[in-house]
Amino acid sequence: MKKSGTLLSLAGTIVLIAWVVLFDMSLIDIALSFSFLILVPLLLEEVVRGNENNRAEHWINNVMVTSLPFAGAGMLSVALPVGQEAGAWAILWLFFTILIAIGGFMRLLGRGWNPVQETVIDLGLIYISVGGGWLVLSSGGMSRYLPYSETIVQLTAVHFHYAAFVLPIVTGLFGRWLVSYKRKPAGIPYTVLACGIAAGPVLVAFGLNQGPPIETLMVIIYVSFLMWLAVWWLWCSAEFNMLAKIAIRLSALLLIITMSLSMLYSFGMMVEAYWLGIGDMVRWHGIMNAFGFSLFSVLAWRDIKPERGYIYTSFPISKLRTKGHVGNAAIYKKGWAARHLYEGGLLDHLHAYRSENFDPAEVSSTIKRFYERTDQFSLSAHVHWQKGFRRLSSLINHWTMRMGQINVPPSGEVSMAGEIVSIHDDQDGREDVRAWIRKNELTGDPIFTALYSSHNKEGERYMNIALPLPLGLMTGVLRFLHDREHGLILTSERRKGGKGDEGIYLTLGNWTIRLPLREHFYVKEVSKGKLKASHEMKVFSITFLKIKYMIEEKRKTTSA
Repeated sequence: MKKSGTLLSLAGTIVLIAWVVLFDMSLIDIALSFSFLILVPLLLEEVVRGNENNRAEHWINNVMVTSLPFAGAGMLSVALPVGQEAGAWAILWLFFTILIAIGGFMRLLGRGWNPVQETVIDLGLIYISVGGGWLVLSSGGMSRYLPYSETIVQLTAVHFHYAAFVLPIVTGLFGRWLVSYKRKPAGIPYTVLACGIAAGPVLVAFGLNQGPPIETLMVIIYVSFLMWLAVWWLWCSAEFNMLAKIAIRLSALLLIITMSLSMLYSFGMMVEAYWLGIGDMVRWHGIMNAFGFSLFSVLAWRDIKPERGYIYTSFPISKLRTKGHVGNAAIYKKGWAARHLYEGGLLDHLHAYRSENFDPAEVSSTIKRFYERTDQFSLSAHVHWQKGFRRLSSLINHWTMRMGQINVPPSGEVSMAGEIVSIHDDQDGREDVRAWIRKNELTGDPIFTALYSSHNKEGERYMNIALPLPLGLMTGVLRFLHDREHGLILTSERRKGGKGDEGIYLTLGNWTIRLPLREHFYVKEVSKGKLKASHEMKVFSITFLKIKYMIEEKRKTTSA
C-alpha cells in the first residue's frame, strides 16, 4: 500500500502547527487535535500495512485516506465555542470514527477472537467511536445533562482517543512482534496483558461513575497492567535497532511516570488529600501521554514494522448468488453449469493437497477414489440431532426446506442421490469449480447444493466449499489431515495458535464473517469398496448434529 497515512500525518502536522500559532487553544484541544490529525492516520496505516486482499482492511485503508477533512472537522469542534455549531462538526468526526469501528468489527467478525494480538487491535479500532461520541457530548454542550463537569466530559473524549485507541493498538503491534520474534503463539502472559489493557478503558469508566473507593481500585488494576507493559517493553527493547530502542524506552519511562501520577491522583481522591488537581493532571499526565508516550510508541512500532502472523479472510470466495429458493436446479437455471465439461469427482487428484500436516500416500485407495470419482459411489446417511436440538431441528428443517439448501432432515435414515456438475470458473471467480448436488433419493427433496473448489495459502491447500443462500453465501474452508490408519479427516476447526483459513464463513455483500460453527468430517475404509464416514457439527464447542454415512462403491454392470 502507498504511504498515504504518513503523508496525511505530515499534512496534519503542518495544519496543527499553523492552527496553534494562529489561534488560542487549550492543552486538551491540542491533545485531541493531535490525535485526529496525526496519530489516527499513522496507526491505521500500520494496522493494514501490506495487506490489500483482506476485505476488512481494504475498508480501513479506504477510510484512512479520507481522514484529513474529517480531522479538520474534529479540530473545528474543539476550537469553536461549545454549542450547536461545534457539536455539528463533532458529529462529522463521530461519523468517521464509526467507519473505523466498522472496519474493526469486520476484522474481528471475519477472523474470530484469536489471535489475541489482532483482537486487541480490533478493540482499539472499535473504542475510538466511543471517543467520537463523547466528543459530540463535549462540543455540543451536553455536559449540562450529565452528572459530570464539562472538563470531565472532554477528558473522557481524550481518554477514548488515547487510552482506548492508541494503547490497545500499540499493544497489539507489540504482540505481533512477540509472535514473529518467538515464532510461536504469544502465550498466556501476553494474553492476560492484552485482555487487561483492552478491558482497562471500561474499568476506568466504571470506576469514574462509582467514585472512590471503587474508582481507586479500578485505576490500580488498570495501572498495574500498564506498568507491566512498560517494563516488558524495556526488557525487549534490547532486540530493537537504535532509533526504535530509544523511542520505545522513552515511551515506556513516560508511561511509568504518568501512571504513577494517575495512582497518586486517584489515591488522593480516596483519602481526600488533593495533592494533584485536574489542572495538574492535564498538564503533566495528559501532556506526557499525548505528546510523549503516544507519539514515541507509535513511531517506535512503525519503525520496527512487526510481521503479520497471518492474513485472515483473504481467500477466494465464490461470486455466485441466488435469490429465493436454491434447490437442485439452481445451477442450471442460473446458467452456472459448464455443460461442455464433465467431472466425476469433487477434486482431480488428492495429492494436490499434500502439506506438512497431510500426506495423501497415507490415505487408502478407496477414499482417494471416492474424492476423485465421487459419481461412482452411493451414499446413505443416519441423521442424529443431539438432545436439546431435536425440537429445534423441525423448525430448522421447515425453513431449510423452503430455502432448498442445507436441508438436513430430522433424525433418521435417508438415502442420497448425488450428481457432480462442472461450473464456469469465470462466473464463480474460483478455480476448477464443480457442484455436488445431493437430494433425498426417495422424495427428491434437495439436501445440499455445494460448489467445490480449493485454494492455496502459505504452502497449504484447503478445500473451499461454497453454499449459495437466498441472501448471501456460506463458505466452508476445510483442511486435510489423516489419522495414521489410512483414514482421512476434513475439519474446519482452527488449529492451535489460530493460524490458518479453516472455518465456516457467511458472506453478505462484500462482508465476510466467521461463524461460531465447526465442522469435522472423518472417513475410513471398513471393507473393500466400502467407507464409513462421520460428520459432526458444533456451535461454539457444543455438538448439535451428527451424521453417519455409509459410502459404497457402485457395482459395475456388464452387458451380456
